[in-house]
Amino acid sequence: MTKLDYYNFSGGMNTKTSPLILKDNECELIINYNLDIVGALTKRRGMTNVVAQIVNNQNILGLYFFKDSQGTDYSNILATCNDGTPGTNTDTYKFNGGIWSKSLEDDTLSVNQFFFTFLDSVFRVNGVQKVSVSADLITWTNVDTPDTTVPDLKPKYGCVWEDRVYVAHENGTTKQPSRIYWSSLPSSGDITWAITTDFTDINPDDNDFITWIEPFGNKLLIFKNYGMYRWTFGQVEPDKIIDVGTPEGRTVKQLHGLCFWTNKDGVYIYSEGMPKLISRKVQKWFDAAVSNTSSFRAEVDEDHYYVFIGDVTVDRIAYTNILMCYTISLDAWHIEQYPLPFKAMVKARAGTYGGITLTDSIYFGDNDGGFWKLHHTDSSNVNLDLTDASAGTHNPIEGKILTKEYPLANFPKTSILKMLYFFSGLPTGTKVNYRIDRGEWKPWKDLQSRITEGGLSGRARTIQFSITDNSRVMSQIEGFSIELEPEKGKLRKENNEND
Repeated sequence: MTKLDYYNFSGGMNTKTSPLILKDNECELIINYNLDIVGALTKRRGMTNVVAQIVNNQNILGLYFFKDSQGTDYSNILATCNDGTPGTNTDTYKFNGGIWSKSLEDDTLSVNQFFFTFLDSVFRVNGVQKVSVSADLITWTNVDTPDTTVPDLKPKYGCVWEDRVYVAHENGTTKQPSRIYWSSLPSSGDITWAITTDFTDINPDDNDFITWIEPFGNKLLIFKNYGMYRWTFGQVEPDKIIDVGTPEGRTVKQLHGLCFWTNKDGVYIYSEGMPKLISRKVQKWFDAAVSNTSSFRAEVDEDHYYVFIGDVTVDRIAYTNILMCYTISLDAWHIEQYPLPFKAMVKARAGTYGGITLTDSIYFGDNDGGFWKLHHTDSSNVNLDLTDASAGTHNPIEGKILTKEYPLANFPKTSILKMLYFFSGLPTGTKVNYRIDRGEWKPWKDLQSRITEGGLSGRARTIQFSITDNSRVMSQIEGFSIELEPEKGKLRKENNEND
């Protein structure tokens, strides 16, 4: 009797390689199971509504977490969306008394708003109106204030780097899509601008334009659709790092000294030297999303880069609202599927803001004015997606695992299958099917206990498992053991023929 043990799924998902030659710790498909407990596959947590919707039937165009650091604490979440259907303009909302209330009104309809913070003031840029600034999220101004001077520009993007404010992709009367401008250093809490001299152009003859600017240590990273540049203050010409950029700056995120971004080719990571494409194992999913790049959104937590890619069709199967999930410590991928689209994402710190209590979590805005917490669960391990806050509708999370195709001990000769032992946690109705030699799928058992055992029948060279779970709990798959016997008679016959 031969026993084969497989207790490690930490390699995540790999669709780039034939299922037969995947590493033993990799799977062909992992949907709605994460890799956070190393070696096991654990059902993802659910999503829950935080506060009543902002405006019915409207996309959340942007989210921003403002953390005030001095004096009166005005820390809050900012969310932008159109004011109705068909709508006349875009408004920015904040938490106030446990509900949403307007903070900034009457910006141009359906224009994306981007925010950043300097000297405890929030700057808003959108490429249509002049830069607007607020210290208290009540009064906004685009003219000189006692604390901050606003440039006479209409840039699309902005950031703070080395004690200066930077803005980029001027979209006013005189368009400068490849230009960055910078402020003075602060003096007595004030900054000034010299926009006729304090600027530089980033390869303006490349028929491309700036899509994001990102502070990265002592360098400023400048993204275009088809290139990424690195710039040091005072440098005459920026260093072009790679002919790969991003059309969607909202995928640019940093964590642990690493910078991530996504484009039609997948996800890149940069620290020093040349950026690296890290999504090859799940490339077909990004290839299927090539027309969705304007919908890509991303965020990070302590060990993950998440990027929403929308609806895709992979291997002739249609999937909706797909979130690609990269576990940094394992260099491994899994996929999560949601009942709602992610129109904006934000990472918030724990605290109470305007009467609403948040945790250290990722939040997202949908296409119906809703604001949701990602990966929420309650203390009883009930694990559901809240999909309709007003009706209180909760749906179980559908998980699926398709393992590698495991060659058996006598491969490529056949073995006789005997017994199977599955090890799992909270396995309330988890279903296991199997197929041998890529034949038809056969049912095995529903997992109901820590160890589920049962017979296997048939002669096989390879075996593969399909694991599905539509329960209300955070089930976990830890591994399995197979008992089998080589077909000795067949081996003796073949050996005799070789003699």
